[in-house]
Amino acid sequence: MEIHVNTRAMLGGWAALTLWLCAGCASTVENYGLHDHFSGSEAVAGATSTPGQCANTANAVWVEGASFHECIRYFPSSDFKGGRVDRAIVFMEGDVLVGRGESSPNYEKWTPQRELDAAELEQRRSGTAYLTLARPGVDGSSGDQKRRRTHYETLVMNAALDAIKARYRIREFGLVGQSGGGGLVAALIAERRDVICAVSSSGVTSVVFRARAAGRTTDFTGTPFRDVWDPIDQLPRVKPMAGFRMFVTSDETDTDVDFGSQNDYVQAALKAGLPIRQIMVHGAGSRHHQTYRIGNRVVEDCMLGVSSDRIVRTYSGMENLYNHMTVLAAHERAFAEGRSNDDALVGGAAGGGVDGTPDRDATIAR
Repeated sequence: MEIHVNTRAMLGGWAALTLWLCAGCASTVENYGLHDHFSGSEAVAGATSTPGQCANTANAVWVEGASFHECIRYFPSSDFKGGRVDRAIVFMEGDVLVGRGESSPNYEKWTPQRELDAAELEQRRSGTAYLTLARPGVDGSSGDQKRRRTHYETLVMNAALDAIKARYRIREFGLVGQSGGGGLVAALIAERRDVICAVSSSGVTSVVFRARAAGRTTDFTGTPFRDVWDPIDQLPRVKPMAGFRMFVTSDETDTDVDFGSQNDYVQAALKAGLPIRQIMVHGAGSRHHQTYRIGNRVVEDCMLGVSSDRIVRTYSGMENLYNHMTVLAAHERAFAEGRSNDDALVGGAAGGGVDGTPDRDATIAR
């Protein structure tokens, strides 16, 4: 009996089976051009890189340790082009993944150019060099975002800060982050002695508390509690540099990262003797969770040396979508530099009444 085999059909079947088996498998990270949109499927699957590929990627550092080897991208303001930056603000975005299986709806709207534009805007407001540091597995960084809130993520981000510090000879940092990025801020201050200002905006700073309050037996990522690297547990290890200050921006009605978990960290930090202030604000979005625009203003004012009392008075009660941040930034910068003694905006910024062009970033969110 002669048997005829349809080779093309068999190959097609094997290809389909391979694709099915490798759904979610990591591939080489995309080297995104300035106007390329970030890939949600890449964020879900994770991605790998090599030292050679990383060397050919704009604004990226290769980092490695005993448990990781990643290419981490960053998006700097234009003053980094000079090659030397004395002080820098570093922003870390919130989570891109919703749980473990899909990316947030707005993620694929972002491009490297949009990240660079956002960094440039913040630098112009404060006069301090500014960059966004991409977390593992997103925004063109290799790695796996499903491993967020584990020791792996803190180690990778800390190594990236070390590499960027060496590249630009940075003396001190201001760290700021939204949500999961705010949790990283709280984790990283336990690793570093070169952070002068730290701001967690609606941050995941008490991970296990938050999950248990929601009736969960694992983190929202699915990570078992034993594998979580919880910032609140690292507080005994925080030994900050002289002059260090920390702020937390919170909305009591936040239904994403509940206020109770944010306050749990603040109270523990106060007990540990850290100079921390909590600022109650009005978060944007249906879950009242986005407070990063206020967080950016707070860290920038902190870097300028504005007093903690003034910072709290200025931003308490503010809407994250407040539409004249640029005008307010100019006012506070002039005050910090001794060019103005006008206190007219203090305590009144949240209610409006400030003349100027509306901010183009007031409705941008990830």
